[in-house]
Amino acid sequence: MAIFDVACVDRGVLVSALDAGFADYEDAVLHEAGRADSVAAIVTRNGKDFDGATIPVFDPNELLAALVASSQTKAAER
Repeated sequence: MAIFDVACVDRGVLVSALDAGFADYEDAVLHEAGRADSVAAIVTRNGKDFDGATIPVFDPNELLAALVASSQTKAAER
């Protein structure tokens, strides 16, 4: 919980998820909650389930690699 936050799921998110076009409703809810909260990315082991995502989707290893690369870039800029 130190680097992540929890997106809110409310009626608006649930209604948006119905029309999101995902094969799985729970994935649609996750995507729409993230969209509503303007998240930077979704982290999941099932990236193929988010083919229609408008938010970047990372698997856990990709997220770690992105965090390391970002950290190295920031260190080099100092």
